[in-house]
Amino acid sequence: MQTAAPAASTGSAGAKCTTPAHAAPLSKCPSSASLDSSPASDADGSALASATLCEQASSEKVANTHSREIAFIDLSPAELDVGGALGGRAAETIECLRVNRCRMDGHSFAVLVDALCRMELPNLHTVDVSQNHIGGAQAGAALAKLLSHARAVRALSLGWNRLALADLGAIATSSAGPHNIRHLDLRANPLAAPSQKRDQRKGAHVGGGGGVCSDAWIAELARSMPQLTHLLLAQATINDNTLVALLHALASQVPQLEYIGLEWLGLGGRLATVRSIMSQLAPANLAARPLPLHLNLASNNLGDSGVKIIAESGAMLSSLTLACNFITERGTGILAEWLPASGLTGLELSDNHFGDQGVSSLLATDGRRVSTDSPYTTLTSLGLNSCCLGDASLRMLTDALDCNWASLASLRILRNGRISRGARIPL
Repeated sequence: MQTAAPAASTGSAGAKCTTPAHAAPLSKCPSSASLDSSPASDADGSALASATLCEQASSEKVANTHSREIAFIDLSPAELDVGGALGGRAAETIECLRVNRCRMDGHSFAVLVDALCRMELPNLHTVDVSQNHIGGAQAGAALAKLLSHARAVRALSLGWNRLALADLGAIATSSAGPHNIRHLDLRANPLAAPSQKRDQRKGAHVGGGGGVCSDAWIAELARSMPQLTHLLLAQATINDNTLVALLHALASQVPQLEYIGLEWLGLGGRLATVRSIMSQLAPANLAARPLPLHLNLASNNLGDSGVKIIAESGAMLSSLTLACNFITERGTGILAEWLPASGLTGLELSDNHFGDQGVSSLLATDGRRVSTDSPYTTLTSLGLNSCCLGDASLRMLTDALDCNWASLASLRILRNGRISRGARIPL
C-alpha cells in the first residue's frame, strides 16, 4: 500500500481559522490505513461545495444537438437570447438552465422567464441563476411563474443575488400548488431585507431574542416545497426571528429535509439564536423523518459555549459540521460526554486548532458505558483536518478504535504537520 505523509499544518492553536477545506477520507485495507494527501472532496457535502448547481462548462462550449443545457456566462442582459441558444435543439430536451454573472436584475430576469414560458420545458430540472442582481417583488413573481410552467424543476440555485426571503412569498401563493424543489440555494442573499409590497401589507418582523416569528407566509413557503431536501443559507443576511421561524416551519412540515447549511452567519455572537435554532430540531418539533438530518454550522465562531448549547439542546441530528469554530479541548470534552447519547454518525471538527489535548478530551469515555459488544459512539465519520495534531493523537486514536470507541469508515486527518511522515493508523 502506498502511504503519504500529511501536508503541513495551516496554523497553530492560536491562529485565525480559515475556511474548512474538504479532504479525502482515510483509505482502508484489512491491516492499516494510509494518510492520503491527494486533493479530493470530502463526504460532507461534495455535491454542495460549488457555487452553482450545474457542472462548470468550458468557455468554448457551444450549443449542439447533444447538449441538454442552456448556458449564459458573463453576458449582458440584452444578450440573453434563449431561442438562439437552443440552436437546432428542441426545447423539450433541455434539462439545465445556467445564467451566471450576467448582471440580471428583477426586470431582466422576468423578461427571460417570459421567453422560457413560451417554450415547452417538461424535462428542465435544474435552474441556476446565481451571481446576478436578481431581487424584488418582480423577481419573486417571475420565479413563481417559472416554477409553475416548468414543473420538473428540482434544483434552484439563487445564491449571490439580491433576494429578500419575502420576495419568495409569490412561490407560496402560486396557484400551481406545491412545487417539486429539492435543492434550494439562497447563499449570500440579503434575506433580511423586507419586500416593499409585503411590508406595506403586514409590516416588518417584530420580536426579540430569536423567538419564532408568527408570519403565516413563512409556513406557507415551507408547505409549498414539501419535497425539499437541501437548504443552503451560508453567508446570507437574515433576521434572527425570521431564520428561526423558517427553520421551525421546515422542520415541522418538510419531513424530507436532509441538509441545512448555516455557515458564515456569525452565530457565535448570538448564542440565544443558536439555542432557538437547535430547539427547532428537537424531536418534539420535527416531522416524522424517513431520512437523516445534517446540520452545517461551520465558520460561525461558536466556541466552547456554542458547543455546550448544541450538546444540551436535545436536537435530533445524524451528522454535524462544526469546522472552524474556535473549539478548544474544553469543547471536545463536552462533545465526548454528548456523543454516546447523541446518535451522531458524522462529526466534522476540522480547522479547530485544539491539538493533541483536544483529541484526548474527545476520546475520553465513561467506563460504565464501554462495551465490547457495540461501539461506545455511533460515529462512522470523523473529520480532524488541520487541528494541529501530532503523533500522540494517532496513538490515542489507534487505542480508542482498538477499544471499540467507534466503527469509523471515514477518518480525515490531513494537514496536521506535526504527524510524522508515513504514519499509519491500523484499523
